[in-house]
Amino acid sequence: MVAGRAGGAATAHRRGPAGGRGVRREPRPLTARQEAVLAVIRSWLTEHGHGPTVRKIGARVGLSSTSSVAHQLTQLEKRGLVSRTGRDWSSCVLREEKPVRPSGLRSR
Repeated sequence: MVAGRAGGAATAHRRGPAGGRGVRREPRPLTARQEAVLAVIRSWLTEHGHGPTVRKIGARVGLSSTSSVAHQLTQLEKRGLVSRTGRDWSSCVLREEKPVRPSGLRSR
């Protein structure tokens, strides 16, 4: 270690054993609300053949705010469980399988 150099062993120690890099976390489980939204979408698709509107999801789940429903849908979309084929959420489709990681080299 070079004297007077910033960082050093103290910095690496604060980051933990892996130095703060390369530690992968398990994905968080879905919340009860997210599970309920998925159940509504699943049943609506079975009954009607297309996705429900944000207001219909909110009515079935118990959310009166459309922005709250949109937030839940966005979180599910980020997880790769739901996607839209168009601009509206009524064009959503379920993606039950885990999202595929892109192949290729990883940078360190």
